[in-house]
Amino acid sequence: MNSKLVSLFCCLIILVSFSGCTKVTQLVKDSQPTKADLLAEINEEHRRWEGGSSDPTPYLRHYDDPADAQKSTDYLTDTYSEYDAAKELSLEEAEEDVNYLFDAFYYDFAFYDYFGGHTVFDQAKAEILQELQAKDSLTCKDLQEILVKHLTFIKDGHFNINQNFPAEKDIPFFFRQVMFVKTDSGYQDSKGKTVVSVDGYPDLDALFKRSISKEGYLVYYPVLLKEAKFDGTEWDKHVCDEQLTVHYADGSTDVLTADTWSQYYKDLPKGQNTDLRQTDGIPVFQFNHFDPSFLEETNAAAAQMSNAEISMLDLRSNVGGYEEVAHQWFNRYSHQRIFGTGVRYSVLPASLVASPSTSKTPRASNDNILILLSGKCSASCAEITLDLSYNVENSLIVGENTNGSMISNSGHIELPNSKCSVDMTFSTVYLTPDGSDYFEELRGFFPDIWVPAKEAETLAAKLMENLK
Repeated sequence: MNSKLVSLFCCLIILVSFSGCTKVTQLVKDSQPTKADLLAEINEEHRRWEGGSSDPTPYLRHYDDPADAQKSTDYLTDTYSEYDAAKELSLEEAEEDVNYLFDAFYYDFAFYDYFGGHTVFDQAKAEILQELQAKDSLTCKDLQEILVKHLTFIKDGHFNINQNFPAEKDIPFFFRQVMFVKTDSGYQDSKGKTVVSVDGYPDLDALFKRSISKEGYLVYYPVLLKEAKFDGTEWDKHVCDEQLTVHYADGSTDVLTADTWSQYYKDLPKGQNTDLRQTDGIPVFQFNHFDPSFLEETNAAAAQMSNAEISMLDLRSNVGGYEEVAHQWFNRYSHQRIFGTGVRYSVLPASLVASPSTSKTPRASNDNILILLSGKCSASCAEITLDLSYNVENSLIVGENTNGSMISNSGHIELPNSKCSVDMTFSTVYLTPDGSDYFEELRGFFPDIWVPAKEAETLAAKLMENLK
């Protein structure tokens, strides 16, 4: 008898655990757009910011002495010494490192004035020195942790100390227990129940994101962004701190729980700089760094993909690199010169210079479909590549919001005693049009179709197969 009760109890648990999952219904199938309709909708969303302008004056540097601008790269170095976290430092050595860092901020950091100038940075420096003086002993790790703790006001996606980022970044949580479609009556579940409200989230259009079901159908799921530390723990499994209660017009409710999240990264095959593969007959090209040393490989792949009716550029593991490589890739793919909606500016005084404005650049025609796969590792130049895609017809961004380090760039300095490695933005900024919302530093680039990064390639291929 006891064994029968246990079996019954287990069956009930299984039934309950799957009760929130939904299957593809005729309503879901009937709600599918054609490829042409989906492309037209997304092309229109991308065109919204065509010809927009940005104002770089808030980022312009103001030096105490104009001659100080001549030192705008003096602290940058290509030196990467061995860092020993356990190495002990004297108070004098630690203070020397702090003074060196804050001198580098003043002379070299492009965002020095934008994030408060002397008032804010001097206060942070004083608090750091005060905490150091209160320590009985100091290690390099102690110094690193104290610096990170007091520099959270620097919202620069590149800024880090030994790969510890003081500012938190936004990670996505997907609530996929119930499949939703968007109809003239609003958002409905797969059985046709209309969503009236979701507790705590009055803007349903902001909450429900265009997505792809595991079967490859275009659907909508709630997606929430939450702040998380990027200090090595981004590779761990993250659990969303809330559930969503969905209320329907018939009075029923669903309580949804998010999938866990961890950062996605895929290594290239051993010994390769690039990888051109096929998924369900679709060419997929992956390279993890925009490096001119293998420019011929990336350009050759772009030319090959330009002949494919559908192709994918996998940027989910691409951490950035040289911007010119990105431009060349798109030029080879589209057979046209491509500019993004964003503009790069020098922020040094008396040299406010912009790259050519997209307001004078027509959108590039493209009869084929280019799918760009994105994830939280997609950073810097990879994000600029997504910005370029906004000016290419029939480009779809599929995956997660990106790293959030496109406005900034990466200059490297090294502290003299602790050998702490510091990355910070220098000289220039890359600005999207004023009022645009598709990118924010730290939050990243919004995809057109939201799916977990690790599933993006498979689900995008399934969607292309299903859509007519």
